[in-house]
Amino acid sequence: MSKSIVFLFIILNLSFNSVISQDLPDYQWWAEAHNWDGVTHWSRYIKRLPGYMGPNALPIPSVNDAKIKDNIYFESAFEYHKGRGEFAMNPFFNLNIPVANKKVSIDFIYRPFEYYETEEFIRQERYGRNRECKDIAKGDLYIGTFVQLLSEEYKALDAQLRIVLKTTTGKDLANGRHTDAPAYHFDLNLGKTIFENDGFLKKMNFYSMAGLYVWQMEFDNNRQNDAYLYGLRTDFLFKPLLFSCTFSGYSGYMKMRDKPMALRLTISKSIKNSFIFLSYQKGLRDVIEHSFRMGLNFSFNLHK
Repeated sequence: MSKSIVFLFIILNLSFNSVISQDLPDYQWWAEAHNWDGVTHWSRYIKRLPGYMGPNALPIPSVNDAKIKDNIYFESAFEYHKGRGEFAMNPFFNLNIPVANKKVSIDFIYRPFEYYETEEFIRQERYGRNRECKDIAKGDLYIGTFVQLLSEEYKALDAQLRIVLKTTTGKDLANGRHTDAPAYHFDLNLGKTIFENDGFLKKMNFYSMAGLYVWQMEFDNNRQNDAYLYGLRTDFLFKPLLFSCTFSGYSGYMKMRDKPMALRLTISKSIKNSFIFLSYQKGLRDVIEHSFRMGLNFSFNLHK
């Protein structure tokens, strides 16, 4: 009887292992393609650098308008990215809540997921492990605090300190879609009204950004990358249209596709207390070549 039980246990165990092995992906092709040494974990092959990852992994922060908004601000948009050997699309949400009489606000940016497709040479270049070269990846949540230092209403210009933390909600590091590691940036944003009148051009504003962008990596001799963050932006208001032109980027020290730079053009049309907008970003270096964002933003006061 005991021998029968042992024999049955062995048969069930072998059957179970067989079923499990069928469910496991076959990465033999990956090992052969990248001359895997049989020891190093695959994650050590992934370069957590903007030029070696998807467009939503380490995006360039926006140049802020340096002023805490009066009311709660919410933006809902759709993003489309197209460039060398890949494309991606994703929803985009931004919520900003003032909490201290226009002195402080809390900011949330969230891309819940992205759908992406890449060509094989991009997969090989990034050591990607998805043989099909397409999938859906969970996106990152950013949590920020804005602090108003100066107001143009009382001083010569607006000045705002911004501190933003990138959480680890973004996944699919295995295909270079997100870093699956924390990052942060803090920067000073300045704003100044150049002129304002009742003519054809209603208003012109100039903004600047300077700070530090830091994210984690997995190189043996470099556990993080520290980058200088910069940006310039000019707004032209032709009521009800607003044109915005931004030049921005950050510059890491590794000199391995870690110096993304981009030019962004945005046109917005006001509709009561909201704006409908279309934005185009041209990647100049170490960032996907073309990105579009289209959506709606509006503000509301919960106390009314």
